[in-house]
Amino acid sequence: MSLLSPDQLGIALFPQRLLLVRSSGGLRRRLVHKEALAFAPAEAGVPAWQAATDALAQKVSPAALPRAQVKLILSNHFVHYLVIPWRDGLSNQEEEWAFARHCFERVHGSDAAHWKLRLCSDTRGEPRLACAVEPALIETLRAHLGPLGRRYRSLQPHLMASFNSCRAQIGSGPTWLVVAEPGLLCLALLQDGCWHSINRVKVGPDWINQLPGLLEREECLLDAATPCLDVVLIAPDAARPLVLPEGKWRFKVPTPAMLAGMSAGFDAPFSIALAA
Repeated sequence: MSLLSPDQLGIALFPQRLLLVRSSGGLRRRLVHKEALAFAPAEAGVPAWQAATDALAQKVSPAALPRAQVKLILSNHFVHYLVIPWRDGLSNQEEEWAFARHCFERVHGSDAAHWKLRLCSDTRGEPRLACAVEPALIETLRAHLGPLGRRYRSLQPHLMASFNSCRAQIGSGPTWLVVAEPGLLCLALLQDGCWHSINRVKVGPDWINQLPGLLEREECLLDAATPCLDVVLIAPDAARPLVLPEGKWRFKVPTPAMLAGMSAGFDAPFSIALAA
């Protein structure tokens, strides 16, 4: 194995499963191993992510991953999102972060005062997407993956990984980005590369037929002067072929990222881990 091309392990962490994809090689990476590990959800009174981190601790260790670089994707179930409006008069980064935390507390209450925040983009005058995660989750992941040292390369929310993977599909005009997970949809509105709104919605198995109504509701809540009809849908867990509801919405469903030897249908859920 070349030291210049270490193995990569992408892990996607969900409330009831882990997805792991290990690959090797340089620019043309090849599949070494893929695995889906299902488990019971966390018990009542326990953080929703606890069962997932317990399963992670059993699968990932320095001994089991010699020379592998680990990148982790967090389910949208575990991440809070908010679009932070631009505010003139904030003179430095500290004030910007304080304002973002104030926005989270206003929406989510006092619990948000201790969440770990991340602000995306810093273009002056534009709204910014902010992500927030419970500090106990970050500390638990650090405890499990810290022994890997620098081989623990990144931690990224599913929404951001999906956005990065389909950025070319999102034009300059208004576009809905919908990221589907079992039991949850993230619906975000973008225009000119800027985030304008975002909402997480719990859904059932028939979410694909609920989606037009959910988009209609979001549109009404925003009271936008110009309707947005373009929808980029990231739904790797959806049954294939994906039958999209008819109506006014113009859906685009980007092809999931795959490695050589993987099936675009059967292995589509693993694309989440590949996005890490």
